[in-house]
Amino acid sequence: MNAFTKLLSQHVGTAFARQIQFGQLLGDRNFNVNIKQGVVTFGRDLQYQIQLLGTEAEGDNSWLWAWANEGSNFPTNILQSCNALRDFGTQHTIEELTNRSFSLDVTDGHSISLTASGLNDNCCYYRAPYSGGALFFLVFNVPNEVFPYVDAAQAIEIITDVISNVNVEHWIMCESFLNSQGFTLELSEDKINAIRGNDAIKIIFDSQQRIAEIGASLQSKLLAT
Repeated sequence: MNAFTKLLSQHVGTAFARQIQFGQLLGDRNFNVNIKQGVVTFGRDLQYQIQLLGTEAEGDNSWLWAWANEGSNFPTNILQSCNALRDFGTQHTIEELTNRSFSLDVTDGHSISLTASGLNDNCCYYRAPYSGGALFFLVFNVPNEVFPYVDAAQAIEIITDVISNVNVEHWIMCESFLNSQGFTLELSEDKINAIRGNDAIKIIFDSQQRIAEIGASLQSKLLAT
């Protein structure tokens, strides 16, 4: 496991949960990005501050960090988050955060944005497509309704969606996500029992620490197993 995969695994569950709520908030509103003002507007009623992350290019199937996109002359005030990620990558030797550009076969804009969002306590991200690629940016000052705890059934759905769509370490992702959701964890060699109030989740892992079984039950039933 490389350093980026570990970092992504630690934060993807929390960020993924936010994205679901954020998507419900936005609905089918269209978007408009004002780079000079550093804001994105959705429909006629929602406007938020943004921080640029980078772009995906379809032509050469590559990612380019916004801090490295010198030809675009982005205002420095909307590059603070991606500069902070570069500094974090330098401190922790994470090449995906420090290399100015790389193939999407290494990792893609969604994985980068999920990591960036998860590292922040108060933001989501958005993919803004354009002809030939897409711009990814963090969205700040979104309503608190985007950040609630999820129930056990929702947590299980998020976990299964993440492992189906994102290259992550299953155990690290489950432990980090359930901790962030306020569950108390009981860990054994091949099992995580997560308890919060009357909600309980039981996850069994195989010899490679990949999820073999996952389910929810009342706490009293889980403690009896």
